[in-house]
Amino acid sequence: MRRQFLKKAHKALANPTLQKALDQNAERRECERVRAFSTLPNPEHTLREAAQIRRQTIDNLQEYLAQFIKRAQENGIQIHGPFSAHAAVLTAAEIAKKHNARLIVKSKSMVSEEIQLNQTLETAGMRVVETDLGEFIVQLRGESPGHIITPAIHLLREDIAKTFASELNVPHSTDVSEMTETARRVMRKFFLSAEVGISGVNFGVAETGTVCIVTNEGNGRMVSTIPRIHIALMGVERLAPSLEDLAVLLQVLPRSATGQNLTSYVSLIQRPRTGNEPDGAEERHLILVDNGRLAMHRSQLQDALLCIRCGACLNACPVFREIGGHTYGSAYPGPIGSLVSTGLFGIEQYGHLSKASTLCGACTEVCPAGIDFTKLLLRARGEYVRSAPQPAWLRAGMPLFTWMMASPGRYHWAQRVGSLLTRLLPNSGGWLYRLPPPFSGWTRSRDFPPFAAEPFRERVHRLKSAGNGTYKVDKKLRETQVQEGEPQHGDLIVRFQEELERIDGEFVHCSAEELPNKITDFLASIEANRILGWGERSLELDSIVDHLREKGIQILEPEIPRSEDGNIRYEMLAGLDQAPAGLTTCLAGLADTGTVILPSGAGQSSLTSLLPRTHLVLLRAKDIYPTFDHWIRAGGREAIASSPQLTLITGPSRTADVEMILTLGVHGPERLIVFTLD
Repeated sequence: MRRQFLKKAHKALANPTLQKALDQNAERRECERVRAFSTLPNPEHTLREAAQIRRQTIDNLQEYLAQFIKRAQENGIQIHGPFSAHAAVLTAAEIAKKHNARLIVKSKSMVSEEIQLNQTLETAGMRVVETDLGEFIVQLRGESPGHIITPAIHLLREDIAKTFASELNVPHSTDVSEMTETARRVMRKFFLSAEVGISGVNFGVAETGTVCIVTNEGNGRMVSTIPRIHIALMGVERLAPSLEDLAVLLQVLPRSATGQNLTSYVSLIQRPRTGNEPDGAEERHLILVDNGRLAMHRSQLQDALLCIRCGACLNACPVFREIGGHTYGSAYPGPIGSLVSTGLFGIEQYGHLSKASTLCGACTEVCPAGIDFTKLLLRARGEYVRSAPQPAWLRAGMPLFTWMMASPGRYHWAQRVGSLLTRLLPNSGGWLYRLPPPFSGWTRSRDFPPFAAEPFRERVHRLKSAGNGTYKVDKKLRETQVQEGEPQHGDLIVRFQEELERIDGEFVHCSAEELPNKITDFLASIEANRILGWGERSLELDSIVDHLREKGIQILEPEIPRSEDGNIRYEMLAGLDQAPAGLTTCLAGLADTGTVILPSGAGQSSLTSLLPRTHLVLLRAKDIYPTFDHWIRAGGREAIASSPQLTLITGPSRTADVEMILTLGVHGPERLIVFTLD
């Protein structure tokens, strides 16, 4: 495996397309991450709190896992496992076979990549379609994801245009909006006709049994809402003790992963469809994946289980930024992959990855879970060195190196000798480009700096003497201005509007009397003569519905037939999919992210906010809260418990999977318009 890694690394370094793509991703992701964290009143405190939550979770993993399983089962979710990879894929295949599934739609799940789920399902005769845009692209190309957040990171738009032209039989176009529209059109048929949907899980909430799925494109909502059967895959460590803890983790995950204050969609799934509810999966299965995690929990690499899969360490790592994800040969690349792959799959197969690091600490600095990567990588290196046969020169050289380092005098002498010898070697621009064996391995892929002519300690002694031995540290380098206390949000309506518009949402402030005409005028502007609506009744909604019907606008209340006949379901859904707009109310708005919170249940179809190109939302100004945590503490906990699937919607559906270019309207609405009522 080590030789394969080195071979792939050399190939990656010589690939200009990959180098350009990796540079673009790293630079933009870091800028967006810094901007997103700057919007928090006290980012350092939030990061410390998130790290403490993850530490508490992993330290008490068995207890929280047992609590989560119990609560989820009480909610009606069928729990399977914890399982090995083999048992997990067989369980998923058995569930799909039981329901005669021929087509399965799947949203992004790194666990499914880890256990190689697709291959097993396809061998069993089922078609599995990846619906995340980046995953869809690499699936068409027969490749694995190049990044845990941005699967098509290694591709430029020209590569994707060629793939779409050859695999989807569409005209060649490098316009990112056109490519996204093509993907939406192609995948729509799969969403509406699939018997089974598969998703990953970002967090399971132990105290409530809630399954949390964080997405941007809307495909996570699609696969968990439209197919009759929903199968979710979750690593046993992906837990949050409480809803309040989840609120903290949701502050750091999107900021670290994509530079967003909150992703477009956060789905909080409580239970399957029951009674007279119009949609949602009729069966929800959760497959818990162990696959070495519980053994890893007892190992010296336990802290790698703190990871929340944000991918920030990949974007910061100077090694990953040069060689990309495919070089690692594992589902998990980058610094975290070097640890997780070693911990889950063994030191013999992946121990060499611990050396794919400069130990610069950049990964530790950006990790929202508080993982000390340097410490863990050194532990993995030590175990790898002890387990792997070492060449004779290294076995002889290490005792000599230890002897030299144990004495200040010998160390000083070695510095002088090293300085003399390295100046006799060929160099270019002051850097050595060819070292003799056994050090030649270093300069095969990177240059080496010559030893300093004047050692550091001598230079410091000389400078101290010149400055009379006194040093003064500039206090400005030591001081930071931290704003303590509660953040001053000002007017919640103003803050909500600012955040909503920043994420490409649209804001309309009006009175209840003005509202019917505002909505009618908007629907006339897009030539909509029928829309999707809710059967739920409220004072505001009733007046609008009556007004719209007087104007000749048809309002459809979506409901997915419970029939197992796929043709009946498809025809009904395809008809609903033609509606240009959907109109809903909401439970609350969140000022700090521009989010609206939608319930589901009787008279509250999720399809209304998912299928149309435009989503219109009614929000009462008095229902705007500063943050998600404020809402939870003010009664949100009860709303989550009573809703089969509650959704936090933050702006339109979006993706940046092609060259980090933002495109709206991937699978969900491309416009979100919030009518805020005094």
